[in-house]
Amino acid sequence: MRLKHMQFYGHFDARCDVAGFSIARLLANNPAHRVEPHEHEDGHFVVVLEGRYRSSARGVTTLLEPGDVLWNPPGTRHVDTFAGAGGRFLALSVKAGFAGALGLADGGARQLLGAPRQAALSLAGLPLSSDLGGLLDSEEASQRLCHLTRTVPGRGDAAVSARVDAREPLWLRRCMEQLLDECDQPLRLSALALEAGVHPVSLARAFRHHYGISPGQLQRRAQLNRAAQRLKGGQSIAEVAMQSGFADQSHFTRLFRAEYRCTPAAWRAGFKTF
Repeated sequence: MRLKHMQFYGHFDARCDVAGFSIARLLANNPAHRVEPHEHEDGHFVVVLEGRYRSSARGVTTLLEPGDVLWNPPGTRHVDTFAGAGGRFLALSVKAGFAGALGLADGGARQLLGAPRQAALSLAGLPLSSDLGGLLDSEEASQRLCHLTRTVPGRGDAAVSARVDAREPLWLRRCMEQLLDECDQPLRLSALALEAGVHPVSLARAFRHHYGISPGQLQRRAQLNRAAQRLKGGQSIAEVAMQSGFADQSHFTRLFRAEYRCTPAAWRAGFKTF
């Protein structure tokens, strides 16, 4: 079984997406016998928050405890379960192409120790908020974790540094921040490019090169992140759809389900059990 982007065995507790990274906290609510052997199209870091985590991935031989960190490159075949109930974990997903450019594709699954582990724990300690400051803090922490974990420090170092050290053009950084801050508003790519002093095609290419996604995809994920936070706060689905800039409730529901693998109603109801 091959799981797509941000598909996990578990219930989402919180989530945010920024500049090519997707971060989520999840409750492992699937019994061990219902977890099938699988692989993910993305690479992902797993930070154990609660419970004892067991993985069958080659290279992982110990039962992980809270505070332990695991890296699974894209395509790692495994079965991951928690011993007993109440397991919680944080997952940082990195798409396959992005993981390769960051020097993370080689080396196999492995438990992280030392500085990479501390970087992962720092990321896990951040609130997964939808405000601009919180998203940029999460991006910076994700970049640091990837930089410390990479296994290819030689070949392609310039390309890795351009992404990991956040050396994207200042105008591009400002465009990204504006999209995140104004994600509830309609996307006007031409106006954004004009303000940055570049051609719209150049803007779109720069987004894909540095962040691995298009401006529209980044804005849509930011919209859904903000909507998820509003649902978690108890607002009605219709109210959230309107405030978050979606055409109507059915349009919002369709996009939310495609991104979060559950309906807005199921997401909102899930927090009543915590």
